[in-house]
Amino acid sequence: MNHLLEIHDLRTYYLTDQGWVRALDGINLWLDKGKTLGIAGETGSGKTTLAFSILRLLPPNARIFSGKIIFEGTNLLELDENSMNQIRQKRISLIIQGTSDALNPLMEAGWQVEEAIEYHEDVTLDEALDRVKKLFEEVELGSFRIINLPHELSIGMKQRVKIALAISTHPDLIIADEPFMGLDPPLQMMMINLLEKFKEKYAYSMIFMTHNLALLAGISDHIAIIYAGKLMEFGPTRDVFKHPIHPYTKGLIGAIPDPRYPKRRRLIYIPGAPPSLINPPKGCIFRPRCPIAKDICKIEPPLKKIGDSLVSCHFAEEIADIPPWEFWSKEIAYY
Repeated sequence: MNHLLEIHDLRTYYLTDQGWVRALDGINLWLDKGKTLGIAGETGSGKTTLAFSILRLLPPNARIFSGKIIFEGTNLLELDENSMNQIRQKRISLIIQGTSDALNPLMEAGWQVEEAIEYHEDVTLDEALDRVKKLFEEVELGSFRIINLPHELSIGMKQRVKIALAISTHPDLIIADEPFMGLDPPLQMMMINLLEKFKEKYAYSMIFMTHNLALLAGISDHIAIIYAGKLMEFGPTRDVFKHPIHPYTKGLIGAIPDPRYPKRRRLIYIPGAPPSLINPPKGCIFRPRCPIAKDICKIEPPLKKIGDSLVSCHFAEEIADIPPWEFWSKEIAYY
């Protein structure tokens, strides 16, 4: 099957004074046209590095050591900079986390969107401005906001500008990296509804990165669970939520309150902390925090196919059907 995007064995490291930080260490993922891939992981898991690796917007101290990023049959890692400039924004756009660095503080909001349209498409200035006005109406800003500077806009308005910018060139893929961080839940849902509405209208695919698993449940078709630069589990959203397999995934799912069982089901926390990415543990990177770790876990587990999911665990078959709150012992469960 031909996927819109395929990532094979991607390894992206950062050079620091202490050594190489293994931000992504062997990631394998794919995304189909018109679908949404949710990528979940705690802060520092490698989500932003993955977004910047796809677009090749990494800082100077970063290096992609190995892997392939296949976008519609083309390996993006083999393209020169001019070719990548034709793909960035036009074919693959990015909604970056935060608002302070995403918009030019000295340029009016509408002109920032117009600039992207004019650079990538053969249109006149009047045609580009007309499209910007329509976009600002679509994202519920109002066309009069095109002359506002970013500091004159609220956080929610800035996020709408970022959405308008992302869809302005009708890309095939939008990467949203924690796009609504800092917004209150009602405003988050409003922005998600906008993205979903535009996804149906403009038929783009989406990668949505967040630490909020509950948010991904309603918008993603597949979910990838990433921990310390490694892929733990990857499968259909329904399967990952109803039958999580990897111990880490079980812990994350078990930490989400379930209104169906407000008293009967305890919430779970995962003891310990993520490992150093300069000197990660040998074998399974989750081994120091896993309650069932054995000697074999000192060997890195391969990705196993369990049903429709891929799981990186030596004991995937044995623990597949154990519910999260039974898997994690009472001694380490939080009531």
